[in-house]
Amino acid sequence: MLTTNIAIRKNKKFTTGTIGYFVRFPLTSHNLAFASLLARMQMNLSLSYPSIASQQRALSQLYDLQFEVMPQLFGKEIILTYYANFVEPIEILDPDYTYEKIIGTLGRIIRFPNNQPAALNLAQRQLKDDYRELMGQPFNYALDRFFKFWYQDQPDYAENFMGPIAEIKSADHKQMEDFISSLRQQPVAILGMGRDNTLLTKLAQKEFRGAGVIGQFQVDDMTIPAKRSLIDQVDQQGNIQAQVMLGFEFKDRTTYQDQIAGTLLEQYLAGDESSKLFSQIRAELGAAYDVSASSFANNSLFLINTGIDPQKVGLVKQIILNEMGKIANGDVDEVIFKKAKKAVQRNHWIGSDSQNWQLGQALRAELLPEYVNFDREDAIKKSTPHQMVNFVRNLFFNESYILK
Repeated sequence: MLTTNIAIRKNKKFTTGTIGYFVRFPLTSHNLAFASLLARMQMNLSLSYPSIASQQRALSQLYDLQFEVMPQLFGKEIILTYYANFVEPIEILDPDYTYEKIIGTLGRIIRFPNNQPAALNLAQRQLKDDYRELMGQPFNYALDRFFKFWYQDQPDYAENFMGPIAEIKSADHKQMEDFISSLRQQPVAILGMGRDNTLLTKLAQKEFRGAGVIGQFQVDDMTIPAKRSLIDQVDQQGNIQAQVMLGFEFKDRTTYQDQIAGTLLEQYLAGDESSKLFSQIRAELGAAYDVSASSFANNSLFLINTGIDPQKVGLVKQIILNEMGKIANGDVDEVIFKKAKKAVQRNHWIGSDSQNWQLGQALRAELLPEYVNFDREDAIKKSTPHQMVNFVRNLFFNESYILK
């Protein structure tokens, strides 16, 4: 008997069920642009429901089933994600509202995209409007430019939002048809939660038959290694507030425990008003409108961003670099670390009570070797300042991008 990538767990506590349909394929700028187009097209309509109104009506008749399509980036891979959240039929006294009807409706939308020129043109217009709005915000513009420089030698990895807007604008019916056809051979995972998970599994197996669900969905390594070449770039835009982005590369591949240390470092540096950078840059220097830190493990990147008074860019950069140096030398504020650890634990507990979070964890377990054996809660509980220090020692300052 063939093993399929279908795993629907029993829903023991929520009044709503979830189904996620995930297609994995390599990250290229072309693939991301066309995945963004396809996602928008399928959010709008399908062959079975050839107008926005008819598709929305079909979903609303399923007691306002929530349906989303989006490409997600996991290092070298794109996961085209179809997500449905629905009221459990057992909660509603309606004999016409069944798992069969839910899965059948989702199958018609997911499996049969509407690639008519009018559908493609509508998606292109929507994405052009979204891009214009995104790039009108200095933070988004700066983040886009940061990644363009970070991956200047690997342009397929440089897109951070929806893919190259020029390629989205120029896409035609034939190119989209070729892209849709190529996805039929890519590995697929179907994950979810339902009260009658046995029936849901059988229905999913029947509805989503094909090569994808028996392909190898798991990948050995999707991390994009960083290339050491110190970048120092300043762009002028005439903004009242400057965006400062400092990127630190990972020297070596991180473990799952290292990733917890990265999450703790995020909180320690910029998690709240008592965090290290927030207190130094905003409270003491009076320079920052915002301070944030993000660990992108799949990109080998730890990114610190702050929106500040343009006159204080040099001072703020020095504060950030000095603080990272202090941590690397073992100088950690125990009080702030304990607060950061409690905040990370609290965020974990809040997240673990969410269906979306649980589905995300199930996806990672399906995608990554050994993730299913990683106890995230226990790893947070056992984390120490020394682990955070070692994480920082594994970082190398690689890019300074300033947008004024």
